[in-house]
Amino acid sequence: MNSHLNSIEDIIADERFLAWYFKTDEILAKEWKRWLSRHPESSLLVAESIAYLDEFHLQEESVPEAKINIAFERLTASLPTTTIPVVNIRSRIKTTWWASAAAVILLFVSGYIFWSNSTEKTILNSSYGEVKAYQLPDGSQVTLNAKTELALSKNWEQGNEREVWLKGEAFFKVQKTKAKNKFVVHTGTTDIVVTGTQFNVTTNQDETSVLLTEGSVTIITADGKELHMQPGDFVTVHNQKAEKVPVNEEKVLAWKQAKIVFDNTRMTEVAQIITKHYGVKVTLAEKEINEKRISGVMPNDSLDVLLKALEATQDFKIVRNTNEIVISKP
Repeated sequence: MNSHLNSIEDIIADERFLAWYFKTDEILAKEWKRWLSRHPESSLLVAESIAYLDEFHLQEESVPEAKINIAFERLTASLPTTTIPVVNIRSRIKTTWWASAAAVILLFVSGYIFWSNSTEKTILNSSYGEVKAYQLPDGSQVTLNAKTELALSKNWEQGNEREVWLKGEAFFKVQKTKAKNKFVVHTGTTDIVVTGTQFNVTTNQDETSVLLTEGSVTIITADGKELHMQPGDFVTVHNQKAEKVPVNEEKVLAWKQAKIVFDNTRMTEVAQIITKHYGVKVTLAEKEINEKRISGVMPNDSLDVLLKALEATQDFKIVRNTNEIVISKP
């Protein structure tokens, strides 16, 4: 980070100063205060920079000296009084640098607005081993599977799109509105657009799957391609490719009834399911265990009960430590 800040342009381009001014990053703001305490001779320049941002206009105009005096007083009040000398406000400098500096400010302000909006989203979540149901502001209902996060946009007024951002798995029952507002679920790979319907969404870093149980849904991939779904359709989206595939609907939705349906499922997949749902590491001790397959309906609301159910098949020996489950031959 630059330690030689010799102009207002230098100051407003410094991320520590901007973090301190806009109150966006406490760590960077503290770094800025430490810098200023080591360079008290720059306090006037900093005050002028504050005044410019307070007066922010995208045109070449001067800032009234009174504004600078106010900014300087605000600066000295916010920092230890022993570190900043008393100085006289010097004559106003020309603002011919403003056009280039404005670009710097705009870039930061754009980032700040995005950050600010993101912090104002309503966050709904569930913990490992937990299924939680919520009612959304429009009356829609959502059920979150374990370790899932759903962020709601700030503006859900009539006439506006209802937007949510999903990480994990959720079942939506979307309420129709008089204005027929679109309901949009954003995932890492696609957007799911509906008006009133019921559907299940599972998403991770590079893949999204959607099961439609009622109504209609439009899948929009990252490259803008659209795929329209009908009830009973199951679509996976991977590498910007959306594909309809056959699926066991009961198996997909079993989590809503606190169940897991295993249908000739390999133990490697069983281990992944346990890790995802409960957040614990699962180790399969022998290669023979990897290829073992199980079928049946088991509970997913209690890890202890699930492990006992697996052990009851007499095909496995299970040892549970604090952060790891070891599955081996009996």
